[in-house]
Amino acid sequence: MRYASLISGALLVGAFGTAGCAHHQTESRIRSVEARIDGITCPTCVPPLTASLKRQYQQSAVEVDDDKDTATVHFDEKDSFSAADFRAAVERVRMRVVTVRAQACGTVDAADGKQWLTAGTNRFLVQSDRTMPLKEALCVDGTLDTHSDPVVFQVSAFSFQRGS
Repeated sequence: MRYASLISGALLVGAFGTAGCAHHQTESRIRSVEARIDGITCPTCVPPLTASLKRQYQQSAVEVDDDKDTATVHFDEKDSFSAADFRAAVERVRMRVVTVRAQACGTVDAADGKQWLTAGTNRFLVQSDRTMPLKEALCVDGTLDTHSDPVVFQVSAFSFQRGS
């Protein structure tokens, strides 16, 4: 009887205990952005820009590097990226976004002969030298043209998300 109970318990663990481990939820969000910023002229420029970005992205890790003239945000799952909000946070301290590199996870779909990346609340027009797989969970790396409407994501590399 005790042996039968152990087998029954093992079967229950096997059936239910690993179900959560076997299924990985796919990500759909901007994971990080690194922007080249015009206006970081000295170390005293770092605190105001850091504070402005932290005010916008309270849960996320913000790094400003005056040697490289960059601001990097590693997004917490609770914060979401908006190109307009990012630019506004930089411009609040009288600086300007020059270029933006982003890492994002989401899916690509096609509409009107164009490819679109949906990553969290963002939807970007995709440009890439490579064919992007549709309706697959992907992570992509590339540059954002935040001055165009819609924002264009120039994808330089992508990989499939695990568990998708």
